[in-house]
Amino acid sequence: MKKLCLMQMLFFSMTLCLSTAFAQFEPHTQTGLPEGAIARFGKGDIQEIMYSPDGTQLAVTTSIGVWLHDARTGEELDLITGGHTDRVYAAAYSPDGETIATISRDKTVRLWDIQTRKNIKTLKGHTEGISSIAYSLDGKTIATGSADRTVRLWSARTGQNIKTLEGHNYVINSVKYSPDSDTLVSTSRDGTVRFWDVLTGRPLKTLTGYSYPITYSPGGDTLLITSCLERIMYSPDDDTVTEIISSEPETVYILNMDAEQPLRPLTTLNTVDCIAYSPDGKMVAIGSEGVVQLWDTHAEQPIKSLIKRTVSPKCIAFSADSKTIAIGYSDGTMQWWSVGTGEHTKTFTGYISNQGPIEYAPDGKTIAITDEGHGVSLWNANTGKHLKTLKGHESFISSIAFSPDGGTLATGSIDGTARLWDTHTGKNLIVLVAHEEGIDMLDYSPNGKTLATHSTDNEVRLWNTHNGKNIKTFERRLGVGSRFAYSPDGQIFATNWSGKSVQLRDTNTGKNIRTLPGHAWYIVFSPDGKTIATYTKKAVQLWDTTTGKNIKTLNTPKAFATAIVHLQDKPYAITTYESQRALLWDLTTGQRTKTFEKQEDGLFSALGHTLFGWLNFNKVAPWNYTIIFSPTADTFVTAGNNPVRLYNIATGKQIGKPIKHLKDEGGYTVVTYSPDGKTVATIPVGENFLGGTIRLWDVATRKLLKTLRGHSNCEYENSVAYSPDSNTIATAHKDGTVILWDLPSRK
Repeated sequence: MKKLCLMQMLFFSMTLCLSTAFAQFEPHTQTGLPEGAIARFGKGDIQEIMYSPDGTQLAVTTSIGVWLHDARTGEELDLITGGHTDRVYAAAYSPDGETIATISRDKTVRLWDIQTRKNIKTLKGHTEGISSIAYSLDGKTIATGSADRTVRLWSARTGQNIKTLEGHNYVINSVKYSPDSDTLVSTSRDGTVRFWDVLTGRPLKTLTGYSYPITYSPGGDTLLITSCLERIMYSPDDDTVTEIISSEPETVYILNMDAEQPLRPLTTLNTVDCIAYSPDGKMVAIGSEGVVQLWDTHAEQPIKSLIKRTVSPKCIAFSADSKTIAIGYSDGTMQWWSVGTGEHTKTFTGYISNQGPIEYAPDGKTIAITDEGHGVSLWNANTGKHLKTLKGHESFISSIAFSPDGGTLATGSIDGTARLWDTHTGKNLIVLVAHEEGIDMLDYSPNGKTLATHSTDNEVRLWNTHNGKNIKTFERRLGVGSRFAYSPDGQIFATNWSGKSVQLRDTNTGKNIRTLPGHAWYIVFSPDGKTIATYTKKAVQLWDTTTGKNIKTLNTPKAFATAIVHLQDKPYAITTYESQRALLWDLTTGQRTKTFEKQEDGLFSALGHTLFGWLNFNKVAPWNYTIIFSPTADTFVTAGNNPVRLYNIATGKQIGKPIKHLKDEGGYTVVTYSPDGKTVATIPVGENFLGGTIRLWDVATRKLLKTLRGHSNCEYENSVAYSPDSNTIATAHKDGTVILWDLPSRK
C-alpha cells in the first residue's frame, strides 16, 4: 500500500470490502457493541482469568468487558460489557456466583446479574481509576483499590461506600480478603503491604519490602507474597511518591500469617508476572518471562515448568478441581494446561493486546491486525472469523503492508527484521535480516517486485520480494518528509536525503539513474510518472523524470505548509500561510490561480483578526498544520491544532464553518477522507481527549453525520480504514479491538 508523506497526509485510506451485512457473525461475539457499530474484531486485551464459584464457567476479563466460557469445553458463552466509559481493569464473582463486579479506569464499579447480563448497580466514589476488586466471603462487602491511593469498602446490597481506608502513598494494585473475611490486605507500588480490620477499618500492621502479586492460601494460614526490590523516591514537601526505580529479580515467598515470617522463598526466573494458589492448597503457580512454574507448597524446587513462550503470562487461574490451569498471555492468547501431565490441551485466540497498525488486503476480504504481543492476526472481513496468527518477530511490529496482489503480507519490527508471509497459509516465506536497529517504515513497489524498508539506523534498503535478496542499501540520513517514493509503474525509486539531492534509482538494480539538484523534504510523482514534484517549506520544483530537467521552480518563502495535487493531469501546489489563507499555484507556469480565504469563526474571532492582530490571534503552528486532498481532488482540508477547515477547489470557498475541538479534547486533529471523497473523519490525537471519539462529516455541507465512540481511543495514525464503496469505516482501538461502523446516508 502506498505510503504518503507524514506532513502531507497523517492518515491513509485502507481498503475494506464488506459484501455481507454481518449476518454470519455469531450473535454472542457481537454483544455489547458501542452504539452505531455493526461488528467487532478482537475481544480486547486480557487482564485476568477466574473461575466461577461453582467451577462451571471461566471468566476472562478484558479491556472491554468479561467474556464467559464453559469451563469444561471452553465454548464461548457471552460477553458482559457496556456502561463503562473507559477500559475495564478487573472483575470478581460474588461468592454465590449470581453477580459479577467489574471495575474500570472510569472510576466506577458495576455489578452485573450473571443470568440476565444486566447492570444492576453502579458504585461511585473513587476519584481516580479503580485497579483492583475483591468480594468478602459472605458476599456482603466489596473492597476496591484505586489510583487515588485509597481502599474503599462497599455494601454489595445497597452500593453504599461504608469505609475509606487511607495510608498508602501510591497507586494501590491489589486488595484481597482473608478466607474468613475479617482481614483485608492491600498492596501498593509504594512498597508496602497493609493489613486492615474489616469491621473497624483500622490498620492492623504494615509490611515493607513486599508488593503485588499477592494471594491467600485457601485455608488462610499462609500468604503468597512477592518481594519488592524497588527504591521509592518521595517528594520532600508532602511525602508522596515521585518516582519508583525497579530492581530485579523478584522472589515469591510463602508467608506464615501467625508469625508474619516467610517460610521459604520460591525463586523464579526473573520479574514475577502472576501467581496463584490451587483450590486444594497443595500447589502454587508462578508466571515469569514466558514460563509458568508449578510448585508443591512443601517442596524446595518446582515440580514442573510449562513450555517457555516468547511472551509473558499476564494471569493464571486453577480450575475448581485443581486439575487444569488457564493462562492468559500478553499476545492475546489463552491456553489450558493439564496440571498432572503438563500438557497443553486448548488454545483460545482473539484476545488482542494494544493495537499497532491495521491493514486491509487489496480485495477487502482480509484484515490484518497487529498487537503488542509481536504478532499479526488475520481475520475474514465478511464473516468476522479469526483465520490465523502470524508469529515470529521478537519485538513490536511497527509497520505492515499487503503486496499489491494480496498474496503476501510484509511486516517490519523494531527487532530489526522484516518478514514476508503467505496470507493464505500463514507461512513465513522470507526473513529479511540486515538492519541493526528497528524498522519504522516499509512499502511495496506498485508491481510488487520490490520492498523498501527504512530503519532508525538511517538506512534504506531495497529487497527483491521473490528471493529476499538485498538489492541496495543507502546509508545516509533521510529528510524530514517522505523517506522514499515509487513511480506508478514501480520502475523508479526516489529518495530524499537530508540536505542532499533527490536520487532516482532503478528498483531492479538499485543503480542511481538520475540526480535532481538541490534538496527536498517531500517527493510526489505525477499519475503518469512523467514528472516529479519536490518541495520544501521555501520552494516547489517540478522535474522531468526522463531527462532530470527542471521544468519550473516556485519560490514559497513564507509558506507554512505545502501540498501537491494533480488536477486534470496538471500539477498544482497549494500553500498555506500564517494568516490561514491558502493559495493555488499552477506548477507548469508558476502562476497563482486561486486564493482561498478562511471564514471567520465568529464575531470575536473577526474582531481579533482585524483589530488585535498584534496579539497573534488566529496564528497557526507550522509543525501541526497539514493539507489533505480528497481522493477526487475536488476539495481539501487544512488541519492541525487549529480548527479543521474544508475548502472547495473549484469555487475557492470554505465549506461551512470550521470544525472545532470537542470539550476536553486536546492535542491536534488528523483527518482522513472516504474513497469517494464525500465524507471526512476527524480524529483527535493527544493525551487529553475523549476516548475513541471520531466524528464523520458530509464534505458538501460540512454537516455532522455521526459521532463514533469506541471502547478506547485510536492511538495510531493508521488506525482508521474505509471500505472501497465508502459505506463502512473500521477503527482500531487501544483496547485490542477493531470496530466496524455503518456510515449514514449522505444524500
